[in-house]
Amino acid sequence: MRGSSPVNEQSLHYAGWRVVAALFLVEMSIFGFGMYGQGIYVTELRRLIGWPTGLIATGTTISLVLGSLLSVFVSDLLRWIGPCRLVLAGIAALAAALALLASANSVVQLYAGFFVLALAWVGLGAVTAAAIVGAWFDRKRGLAISLTFTGATCSGIVLTPGLVLLVEAIGFRNALWVAAACAVVVLVPLVVAIIRFPLEQERPAESAAPPSEALSRMSLLRSAGFWSFTAPFASALLVQVAFIVHQIAILTPVIGFQQAGGAVSLTTAMALAGRIGLGLLVDRINPRRATALSILSQAAALAVIGRSSDSTALFLACAVFGFSIGNLITLPALIVQREFAPGAFGVVLGLSMGVSGVVNALGPAAMGLLRDITGGYATPIFAGVAIHIVSALAVLVTPAGAKRIAIALRRFPSVRSASPHTASMPSARHPPESPGH
Repeated sequence: MRGSSPVNEQSLHYAGWRVVAALFLVEMSIFGFGMYGQGIYVTELRRLIGWPTGLIATGTTISLVLGSLLSVFVSDLLRWIGPCRLVLAGIAALAAALALLASANSVVQLYAGFFVLALAWVGLGAVTAAAIVGAWFDRKRGLAISLTFTGATCSGIVLTPGLVLLVEAIGFRNALWVAAACAVVVLVPLVVAIIRFPLEQERPAESAAPPSEALSRMSLLRSAGFWSFTAPFASALLVQVAFIVHQIAILTPVIGFQQAGGAVSLTTAMALAGRIGLGLLVDRINPRRATALSILSQAAALAVIGRSSDSTALFLACAVFGFSIGNLITLPALIVQREFAPGAFGVVLGLSMGVSGVVNALGPAAMGLLRDITGGYATPIFAGVAIHIVSALAVLVTPAGAKRIAIALRRFPSVRSASPHTASMPSARHPPESPGH
């Protein structure tokens, strides 16, 4: 039975904010070691053992794709074992993955490390964090999720450079062992003490309940409303991830390696600013319109990067592009919150982010292939601009609009016949002959 006193999400004493703080550190860890750290693993393992870059990079791709696929089942895992056990399992998998990569002397050990890292994404990734935070908040859910995911951006600013310094100081293998130990020592006590679903009296009246199978995944895959936001985000993130991976390679021939590195740092800093800015406004804006504006701003930035050789213009374009990087990860959760039943939040978000994760993992390879075929980055960059424009327009189509389009497409090949379906939407000039027909 819910208590008589209302839950105040705005109070700093509300337990949900402690959950946000703990998951901030969790997201910093998984994105720092599981995504931004991948470049360090590729570089150091190639230097130490002499493995081809493609061999190691394939492992990183498999890790990200498999992690995205398995994240589809986060809602089931949260229901079966609860948030605390799931996150603890993720921490164990992260530490084990770092240990395997640190001791890898064979391809089998290497790929075992990347496989276990994929399991870490299930327990610690964005789907899990959003589902747990979503259960604690209603009115401030957008802000809470945005602040949680800010940890992912901070990992690129704090954790990854720190890992580089640690590698230089004590060597790659020792650095990963230290990183694994630190992850366990720091995160486990926090998770045990803080991470849980809210009790009935702690939960806001309209907040998401613990994940349930209110909607089946197969029904979602047949739903126009589901694809009305999943397809645009998957396409936009395909371009975003591709640009992030290739950014230094794109800019170095134009402004030099050192300035290209500065542009990457500026992009990351602006991503943090964008997350904070969105967090302050997110509960008062239309998430579909915000998404469209974010994608179009990135399209404009890419167009400048594809045509300009002026360093100032390129730095400004990178800043504009970076401002929306984190927001394209946060905004899907806000659309799900507003357009689907509370009990379906984890199922819908997990499936959507799983689809997007698989698609955007292909972005770097697709951009590299186009670059090799055409002999430069201009074609893939402007292909990205075109994809972004289409994605921005598509995300403005609401579930009701998507459903009408889907119905129209199904009817298009056939000749319309006089039936209750065709009579249900009469034109102004030709009203139905009989209301009962």
